[in-house]
Amino acid sequence: MTSHTKQHTVPKCYLKAWCDPKPFKGRQHVWIFNKDGSGLRRRSPKSTFTETDIYTIHGPNGERDLVLEHGLSGLESTFVGIREKLGRREELTPEDHVNLCAFVAAQHARTPVQRDHHAGQWGKVLAKLDRLRAWAETAAPEQKQVAASIFPGSGPVLNYDQVKRLAEKPMQTMLRPQIQGQVRILVDMDYLVAECDPGAGSSGFITSDNPCVWFDPEAYKRPPMYRAPGMTTPTIEISMPLSPLQRIIFNWQGVRGYIPVPERMVDDANRLTRAACTEHFVSNSSATKPIWFDPGVEPDDSWERLHPRSHSERPLPIIDLDAETMETDRGGA
Repeated sequence: MTSHTKQHTVPKCYLKAWCDPKPFKGRQHVWIFNKDGSGLRRRSPKSTFTETDIYTIHGPNGERDLVLEHGLSGLESTFVGIREKLGRREELTPEDHVNLCAFVAAQHARTPVQRDHHAGQWGKVLAKLDRLRAWAETAAPEQKQVAASIFPGSGPVLNYDQVKRLAEKPMQTMLRPQIQGQVRILVDMDYLVAECDPGAGSSGFITSDNPCVWFDPEAYKRPPMYRAPGMTTPTIEISMPLSPLQRIIFNWQGVRGYIPVPERMVDDANRLTRAACTEHFVSNSSATKPIWFDPGVEPDDSWERLHPRSHSERPLPIIDLDAETMETDRGGA
């Protein structure tokens, strides 16, 4: 029997923190919601957010290389111990810190939405190469010479087969370098652990099928083409729920440590998580709050309001903290 075919895009060891305190018929479960809050159902962490062979590298003869799957599994096991330390407010060792950054980076890079984004981007490049190859088959030598003089090129380049692999197998090709590139930046960032009050009667922080969110709260003040979040942008916030009780936020603002937050800020965090999810969000409770689905209103100091003649005369839309708004490029480091 083929092993390790069902692979988690969000680890089951991570999701276990969201199991309902009251098991159903003796079985642990989390609560899964559609993005709009509908479709409530119980689901075992083991069967939640899986996809067949999403990380498997297939050889030319059909052999399956599980190096990525096994590497992620080892990182997940390490994360469990780190989360327990954070839950006890212990100081992390330098090794713990790097592994925590690696887990957060991996969770940003390993989701289907990231894979599909990169497949789409490289697919466009591949389509252009296909058109160029078709043109080259009928072009006269003089035309090819002119084209070569216009695009002389410099430095390393990707050949056709490499671009084709990036378009067809972006996860297998890009996952490792994406994680490595993001970790190099995350380790230099400050991070705080926001904590909710477990005695406040709240279900705490929720999570989702896309739990690591890149969000720049100042982006709405910039022209649309400059709003894509970047890891080195001074106001960027890279956040991820660690459990219903804690949420980690990487930043460049010098804010660090363990910080208790009021219920209002927990609701704002959940609103962000819900808006950034691809299809589903997760809670340890079957209850939701209207604030999680509030689209908000356009701020008075938005770029569109301050530059009314710089864009089309269409009515201004209400700004929704949706996945495309917060993570336009989906582009890694």
